[in-house]
Parts: sequence; structure tokens; C-alpha cells
Amino acid sequence: MPRCTPLIKRFSMSSEFIAYRKFTDIESAEEICDKLREKEIECSLQDNLHQYVKVIGYNEIDLGITLNIKSEDFPKADEILETYYSTEIENVDKSYHLFEFTDEELKDILAHPYEWGAFDFQLARKLLKEKGIEYSDDYINQRKLEKITDLSQVKKVPTYKIVTGYILSILLPPVGLITGLLIINNRNLLPNGQKFYIHPPSDRNHGQIMIAISIIWAAIVVFRLV
Repeated sequence: MPRCTPLIKRFSMSSEFIAYRKFTDIESAEEICDKLREKEIECSLQDNLHQYVKVIGYNEIDLGITLNIKSEDFPKADEILETYYSTEIENVDKSYHLFEFTDEELKDILAHPYEWGAFDFQLARKLLKEKGIEYSDDYINQRKLEKITDLSQVKKVPTYKIVTGYILSILLPPVGLITGLLIINNRNLLPNGQKFYIHPPSDRNHGQIMIAISIIWAAIVVFRLV
């Protein structure tokens, strides 16, 4: 039975294929990749050399395989996985850990749709429905929208970091250059495949100035040494 985890991460891959889900084993990853390809979604698998994630209350999870697809295919891929897992949950073993969750813990899964895998989300919804606790599609979609909105919030760079960046641009131009580049290029990948710059335009302008100062000051230092 495939196990995958939604990815909310800093965007650092190529513009064509980006990380969509992480898996604990290659077999599960290949199975989902085949399901996506059947619906004409291009995908590729990447071995991340065993990246371990600690989940509170459980042992470390090895999320070593990443499934990559195009950002514009995220919504369609989500629909495919939801349909697939809606049938898979009918045959899940009763020893699966969600069967031991309380009603409140299951509700918490539905309240945080992008923090759990698609399989766990579907199963939690089913288990609650069997107990007479049903959540509408409107509620689920609203929670997803609220989460996307929350994750899309830009974050200002602290003033002390801006000041430090300017100082480093003069004292240590290479470090100042890197600082400016990080401020300019810091982006996040949302669960729906959209990418956005983490820092507002005003802070990114500071980053551009840091880069300019670093390059000019480095050139002056090299010119004096020559």
C-alpha cells in the first residue's frame, strides 16, 4: 500500500519538474508514478539518499524517494490520488495506526489537509463518517484554501539581518553577495504547485543593493591589490 507525504518545501529544483510527494520506498513511488502516467502526467523519481523525518510519537521515517512532476499538473495529480486512495482505504488492514486515533485526532488530520498524506486524509475522513461525524467537500476545500493562503504569506527580513548584510557587503564582499542572493531568490513551493518569493519587493531590493555593493567593493579591493 503506497505511503506518501505532501511536500511543502523551499523551491530549489529545475523549472520543469518539481517535488510533489515523498515516499518511504521505491515500490510505492513507482506505483503512484504509474497511476499518474496513465492519466498522461509526466513524472520522474529521485533518490534522496535516505532523508529521515522525525514524527512525534513514532520512529523516524525514511522519506528517501521524491516524485517530481510539473507544477501545472499538481491539481490534476491531487484528484487522481484522491480517487485512487478512496478505493485503497476500503482494504486497509485494521492494524493501521489511524484506527487507534481518537475522534479529536482524526478531526485534526482533516483540519490540516497538507500536513498528512492523501491516504491518511481519506482514511481519517472515512473513519469519522462511520462514527456519524461527516465533513462536507466545501469544508475540506475551505480548509485547503485557508492553508494555502497562510503558507503564501510573505515574510519580512529582520532589520538586523538587512543591516548585517550591508556591513558584510563591505567587509566581506563574497558573504555579502551570497546574503543578497539569498534574499532575492528565497522562494517557497506551495502544495498546489505555485511558487512565490518569500520576501517582499522592498527587502529584495535591499538584496540587489547588497549584491551591487559587494561586486563594486570586491572590484575595488582587487584593483588595489593588483
